[in-house]
Amino acid sequence: MKRIYIEITNRCNLSCSFCPKTKREKRNMSTEEFSTILKETSTLTPFIYLHVQGEPLLHPQFDEFLEIADTYHQHIQLVTNGTLLSNHKHLYNHPSIRKISFSLQSIEFQSKENLSSYMEQLVSFVKEAHQVRDDLYIEYRFWREDQLLSPNTKYAYDRLKNEYSFEPTNRKNSYQLDKNTFLSYANSFEWPSIESGNESIIGSCLGTIQQIGILVDGTVVPCCLDYDGSIPLGNIFQSNLSDILQSKRFQAIKNGFQNNKVVEELCRHCTYKDRFIKEELK
Repeated sequence: MKRIYIEITNRCNLSCSFCPKTKREKRNMSTEEFSTILKETSTLTPFIYLHVQGEPLLHPQFDEFLEIADTYHQHIQLVTNGTLLSNHKHLYNHPSIRKISFSLQSIEFQSKENLSSYMEQLVSFVKEAHQVRDDLYIEYRFWREDQLLSPNTKYAYDRLKNEYSFEPTNRKNSYQLDKNTFLSYANSFEWPSIESGNESIIGSCLGTIQQIGILVDGTVVPCCLDYDGSIPLGNIFQSNLSDILQSKRFQAIKNGFQNNKVVEELCRHCTYKDRFIKEELK
């Protein structure tokens, strides 16, 4: 495993159209549950992504979660809309935080009156963080370039252009703004749904091979796109993770992807996997 996605809450303080509405009960993970997870996942990978659904900084015990991660020597990538940074001004002091990604895709769903203070807060936070730590990575995320013309997004983008010089990197649609500070934009994508018209039994994915997701109730899923737990592989609060990873269903998904075959129905309707189709089969 290269990374494990952990959803510490599925609550959010925004309501963005690009995030699907989950049918699951709204819930916060407890610190005891988080410790249980890290006790098992830390033997597989040191890289934890606090991301599936929900806004991590909304969790009332977020700082305690970071202390637990510090104990297990985990490297955390935090994905946040950044609106609650004022409640976590010294977030960068936690050694477990390796990278913070600000989802500026959410900015069209924020109040126009707060745009200036919001962007100032982000830029000031990044400056202060790099005065304290030179090993912390920061990423500003946008949707694809043609969406940068949307009013709020354009304001945010122009604010960053005034603050930084944009140097292209060797990654597509990625710019380096400062040391360990980057901006990227990507195509929006459709969250997988069995109801969608797209279906393919050919394809591969990193799910089960390089990553898994753990939802707020402990359900283990193949990847971070299974936001509703449609492919429950087991529950880490009820079974050992090693047993879940050796289960017939998990191994069938993994072996299928390794042979460019899609086993699960939800995966067959997922267009994200198309980018992993082997060239010779295209």
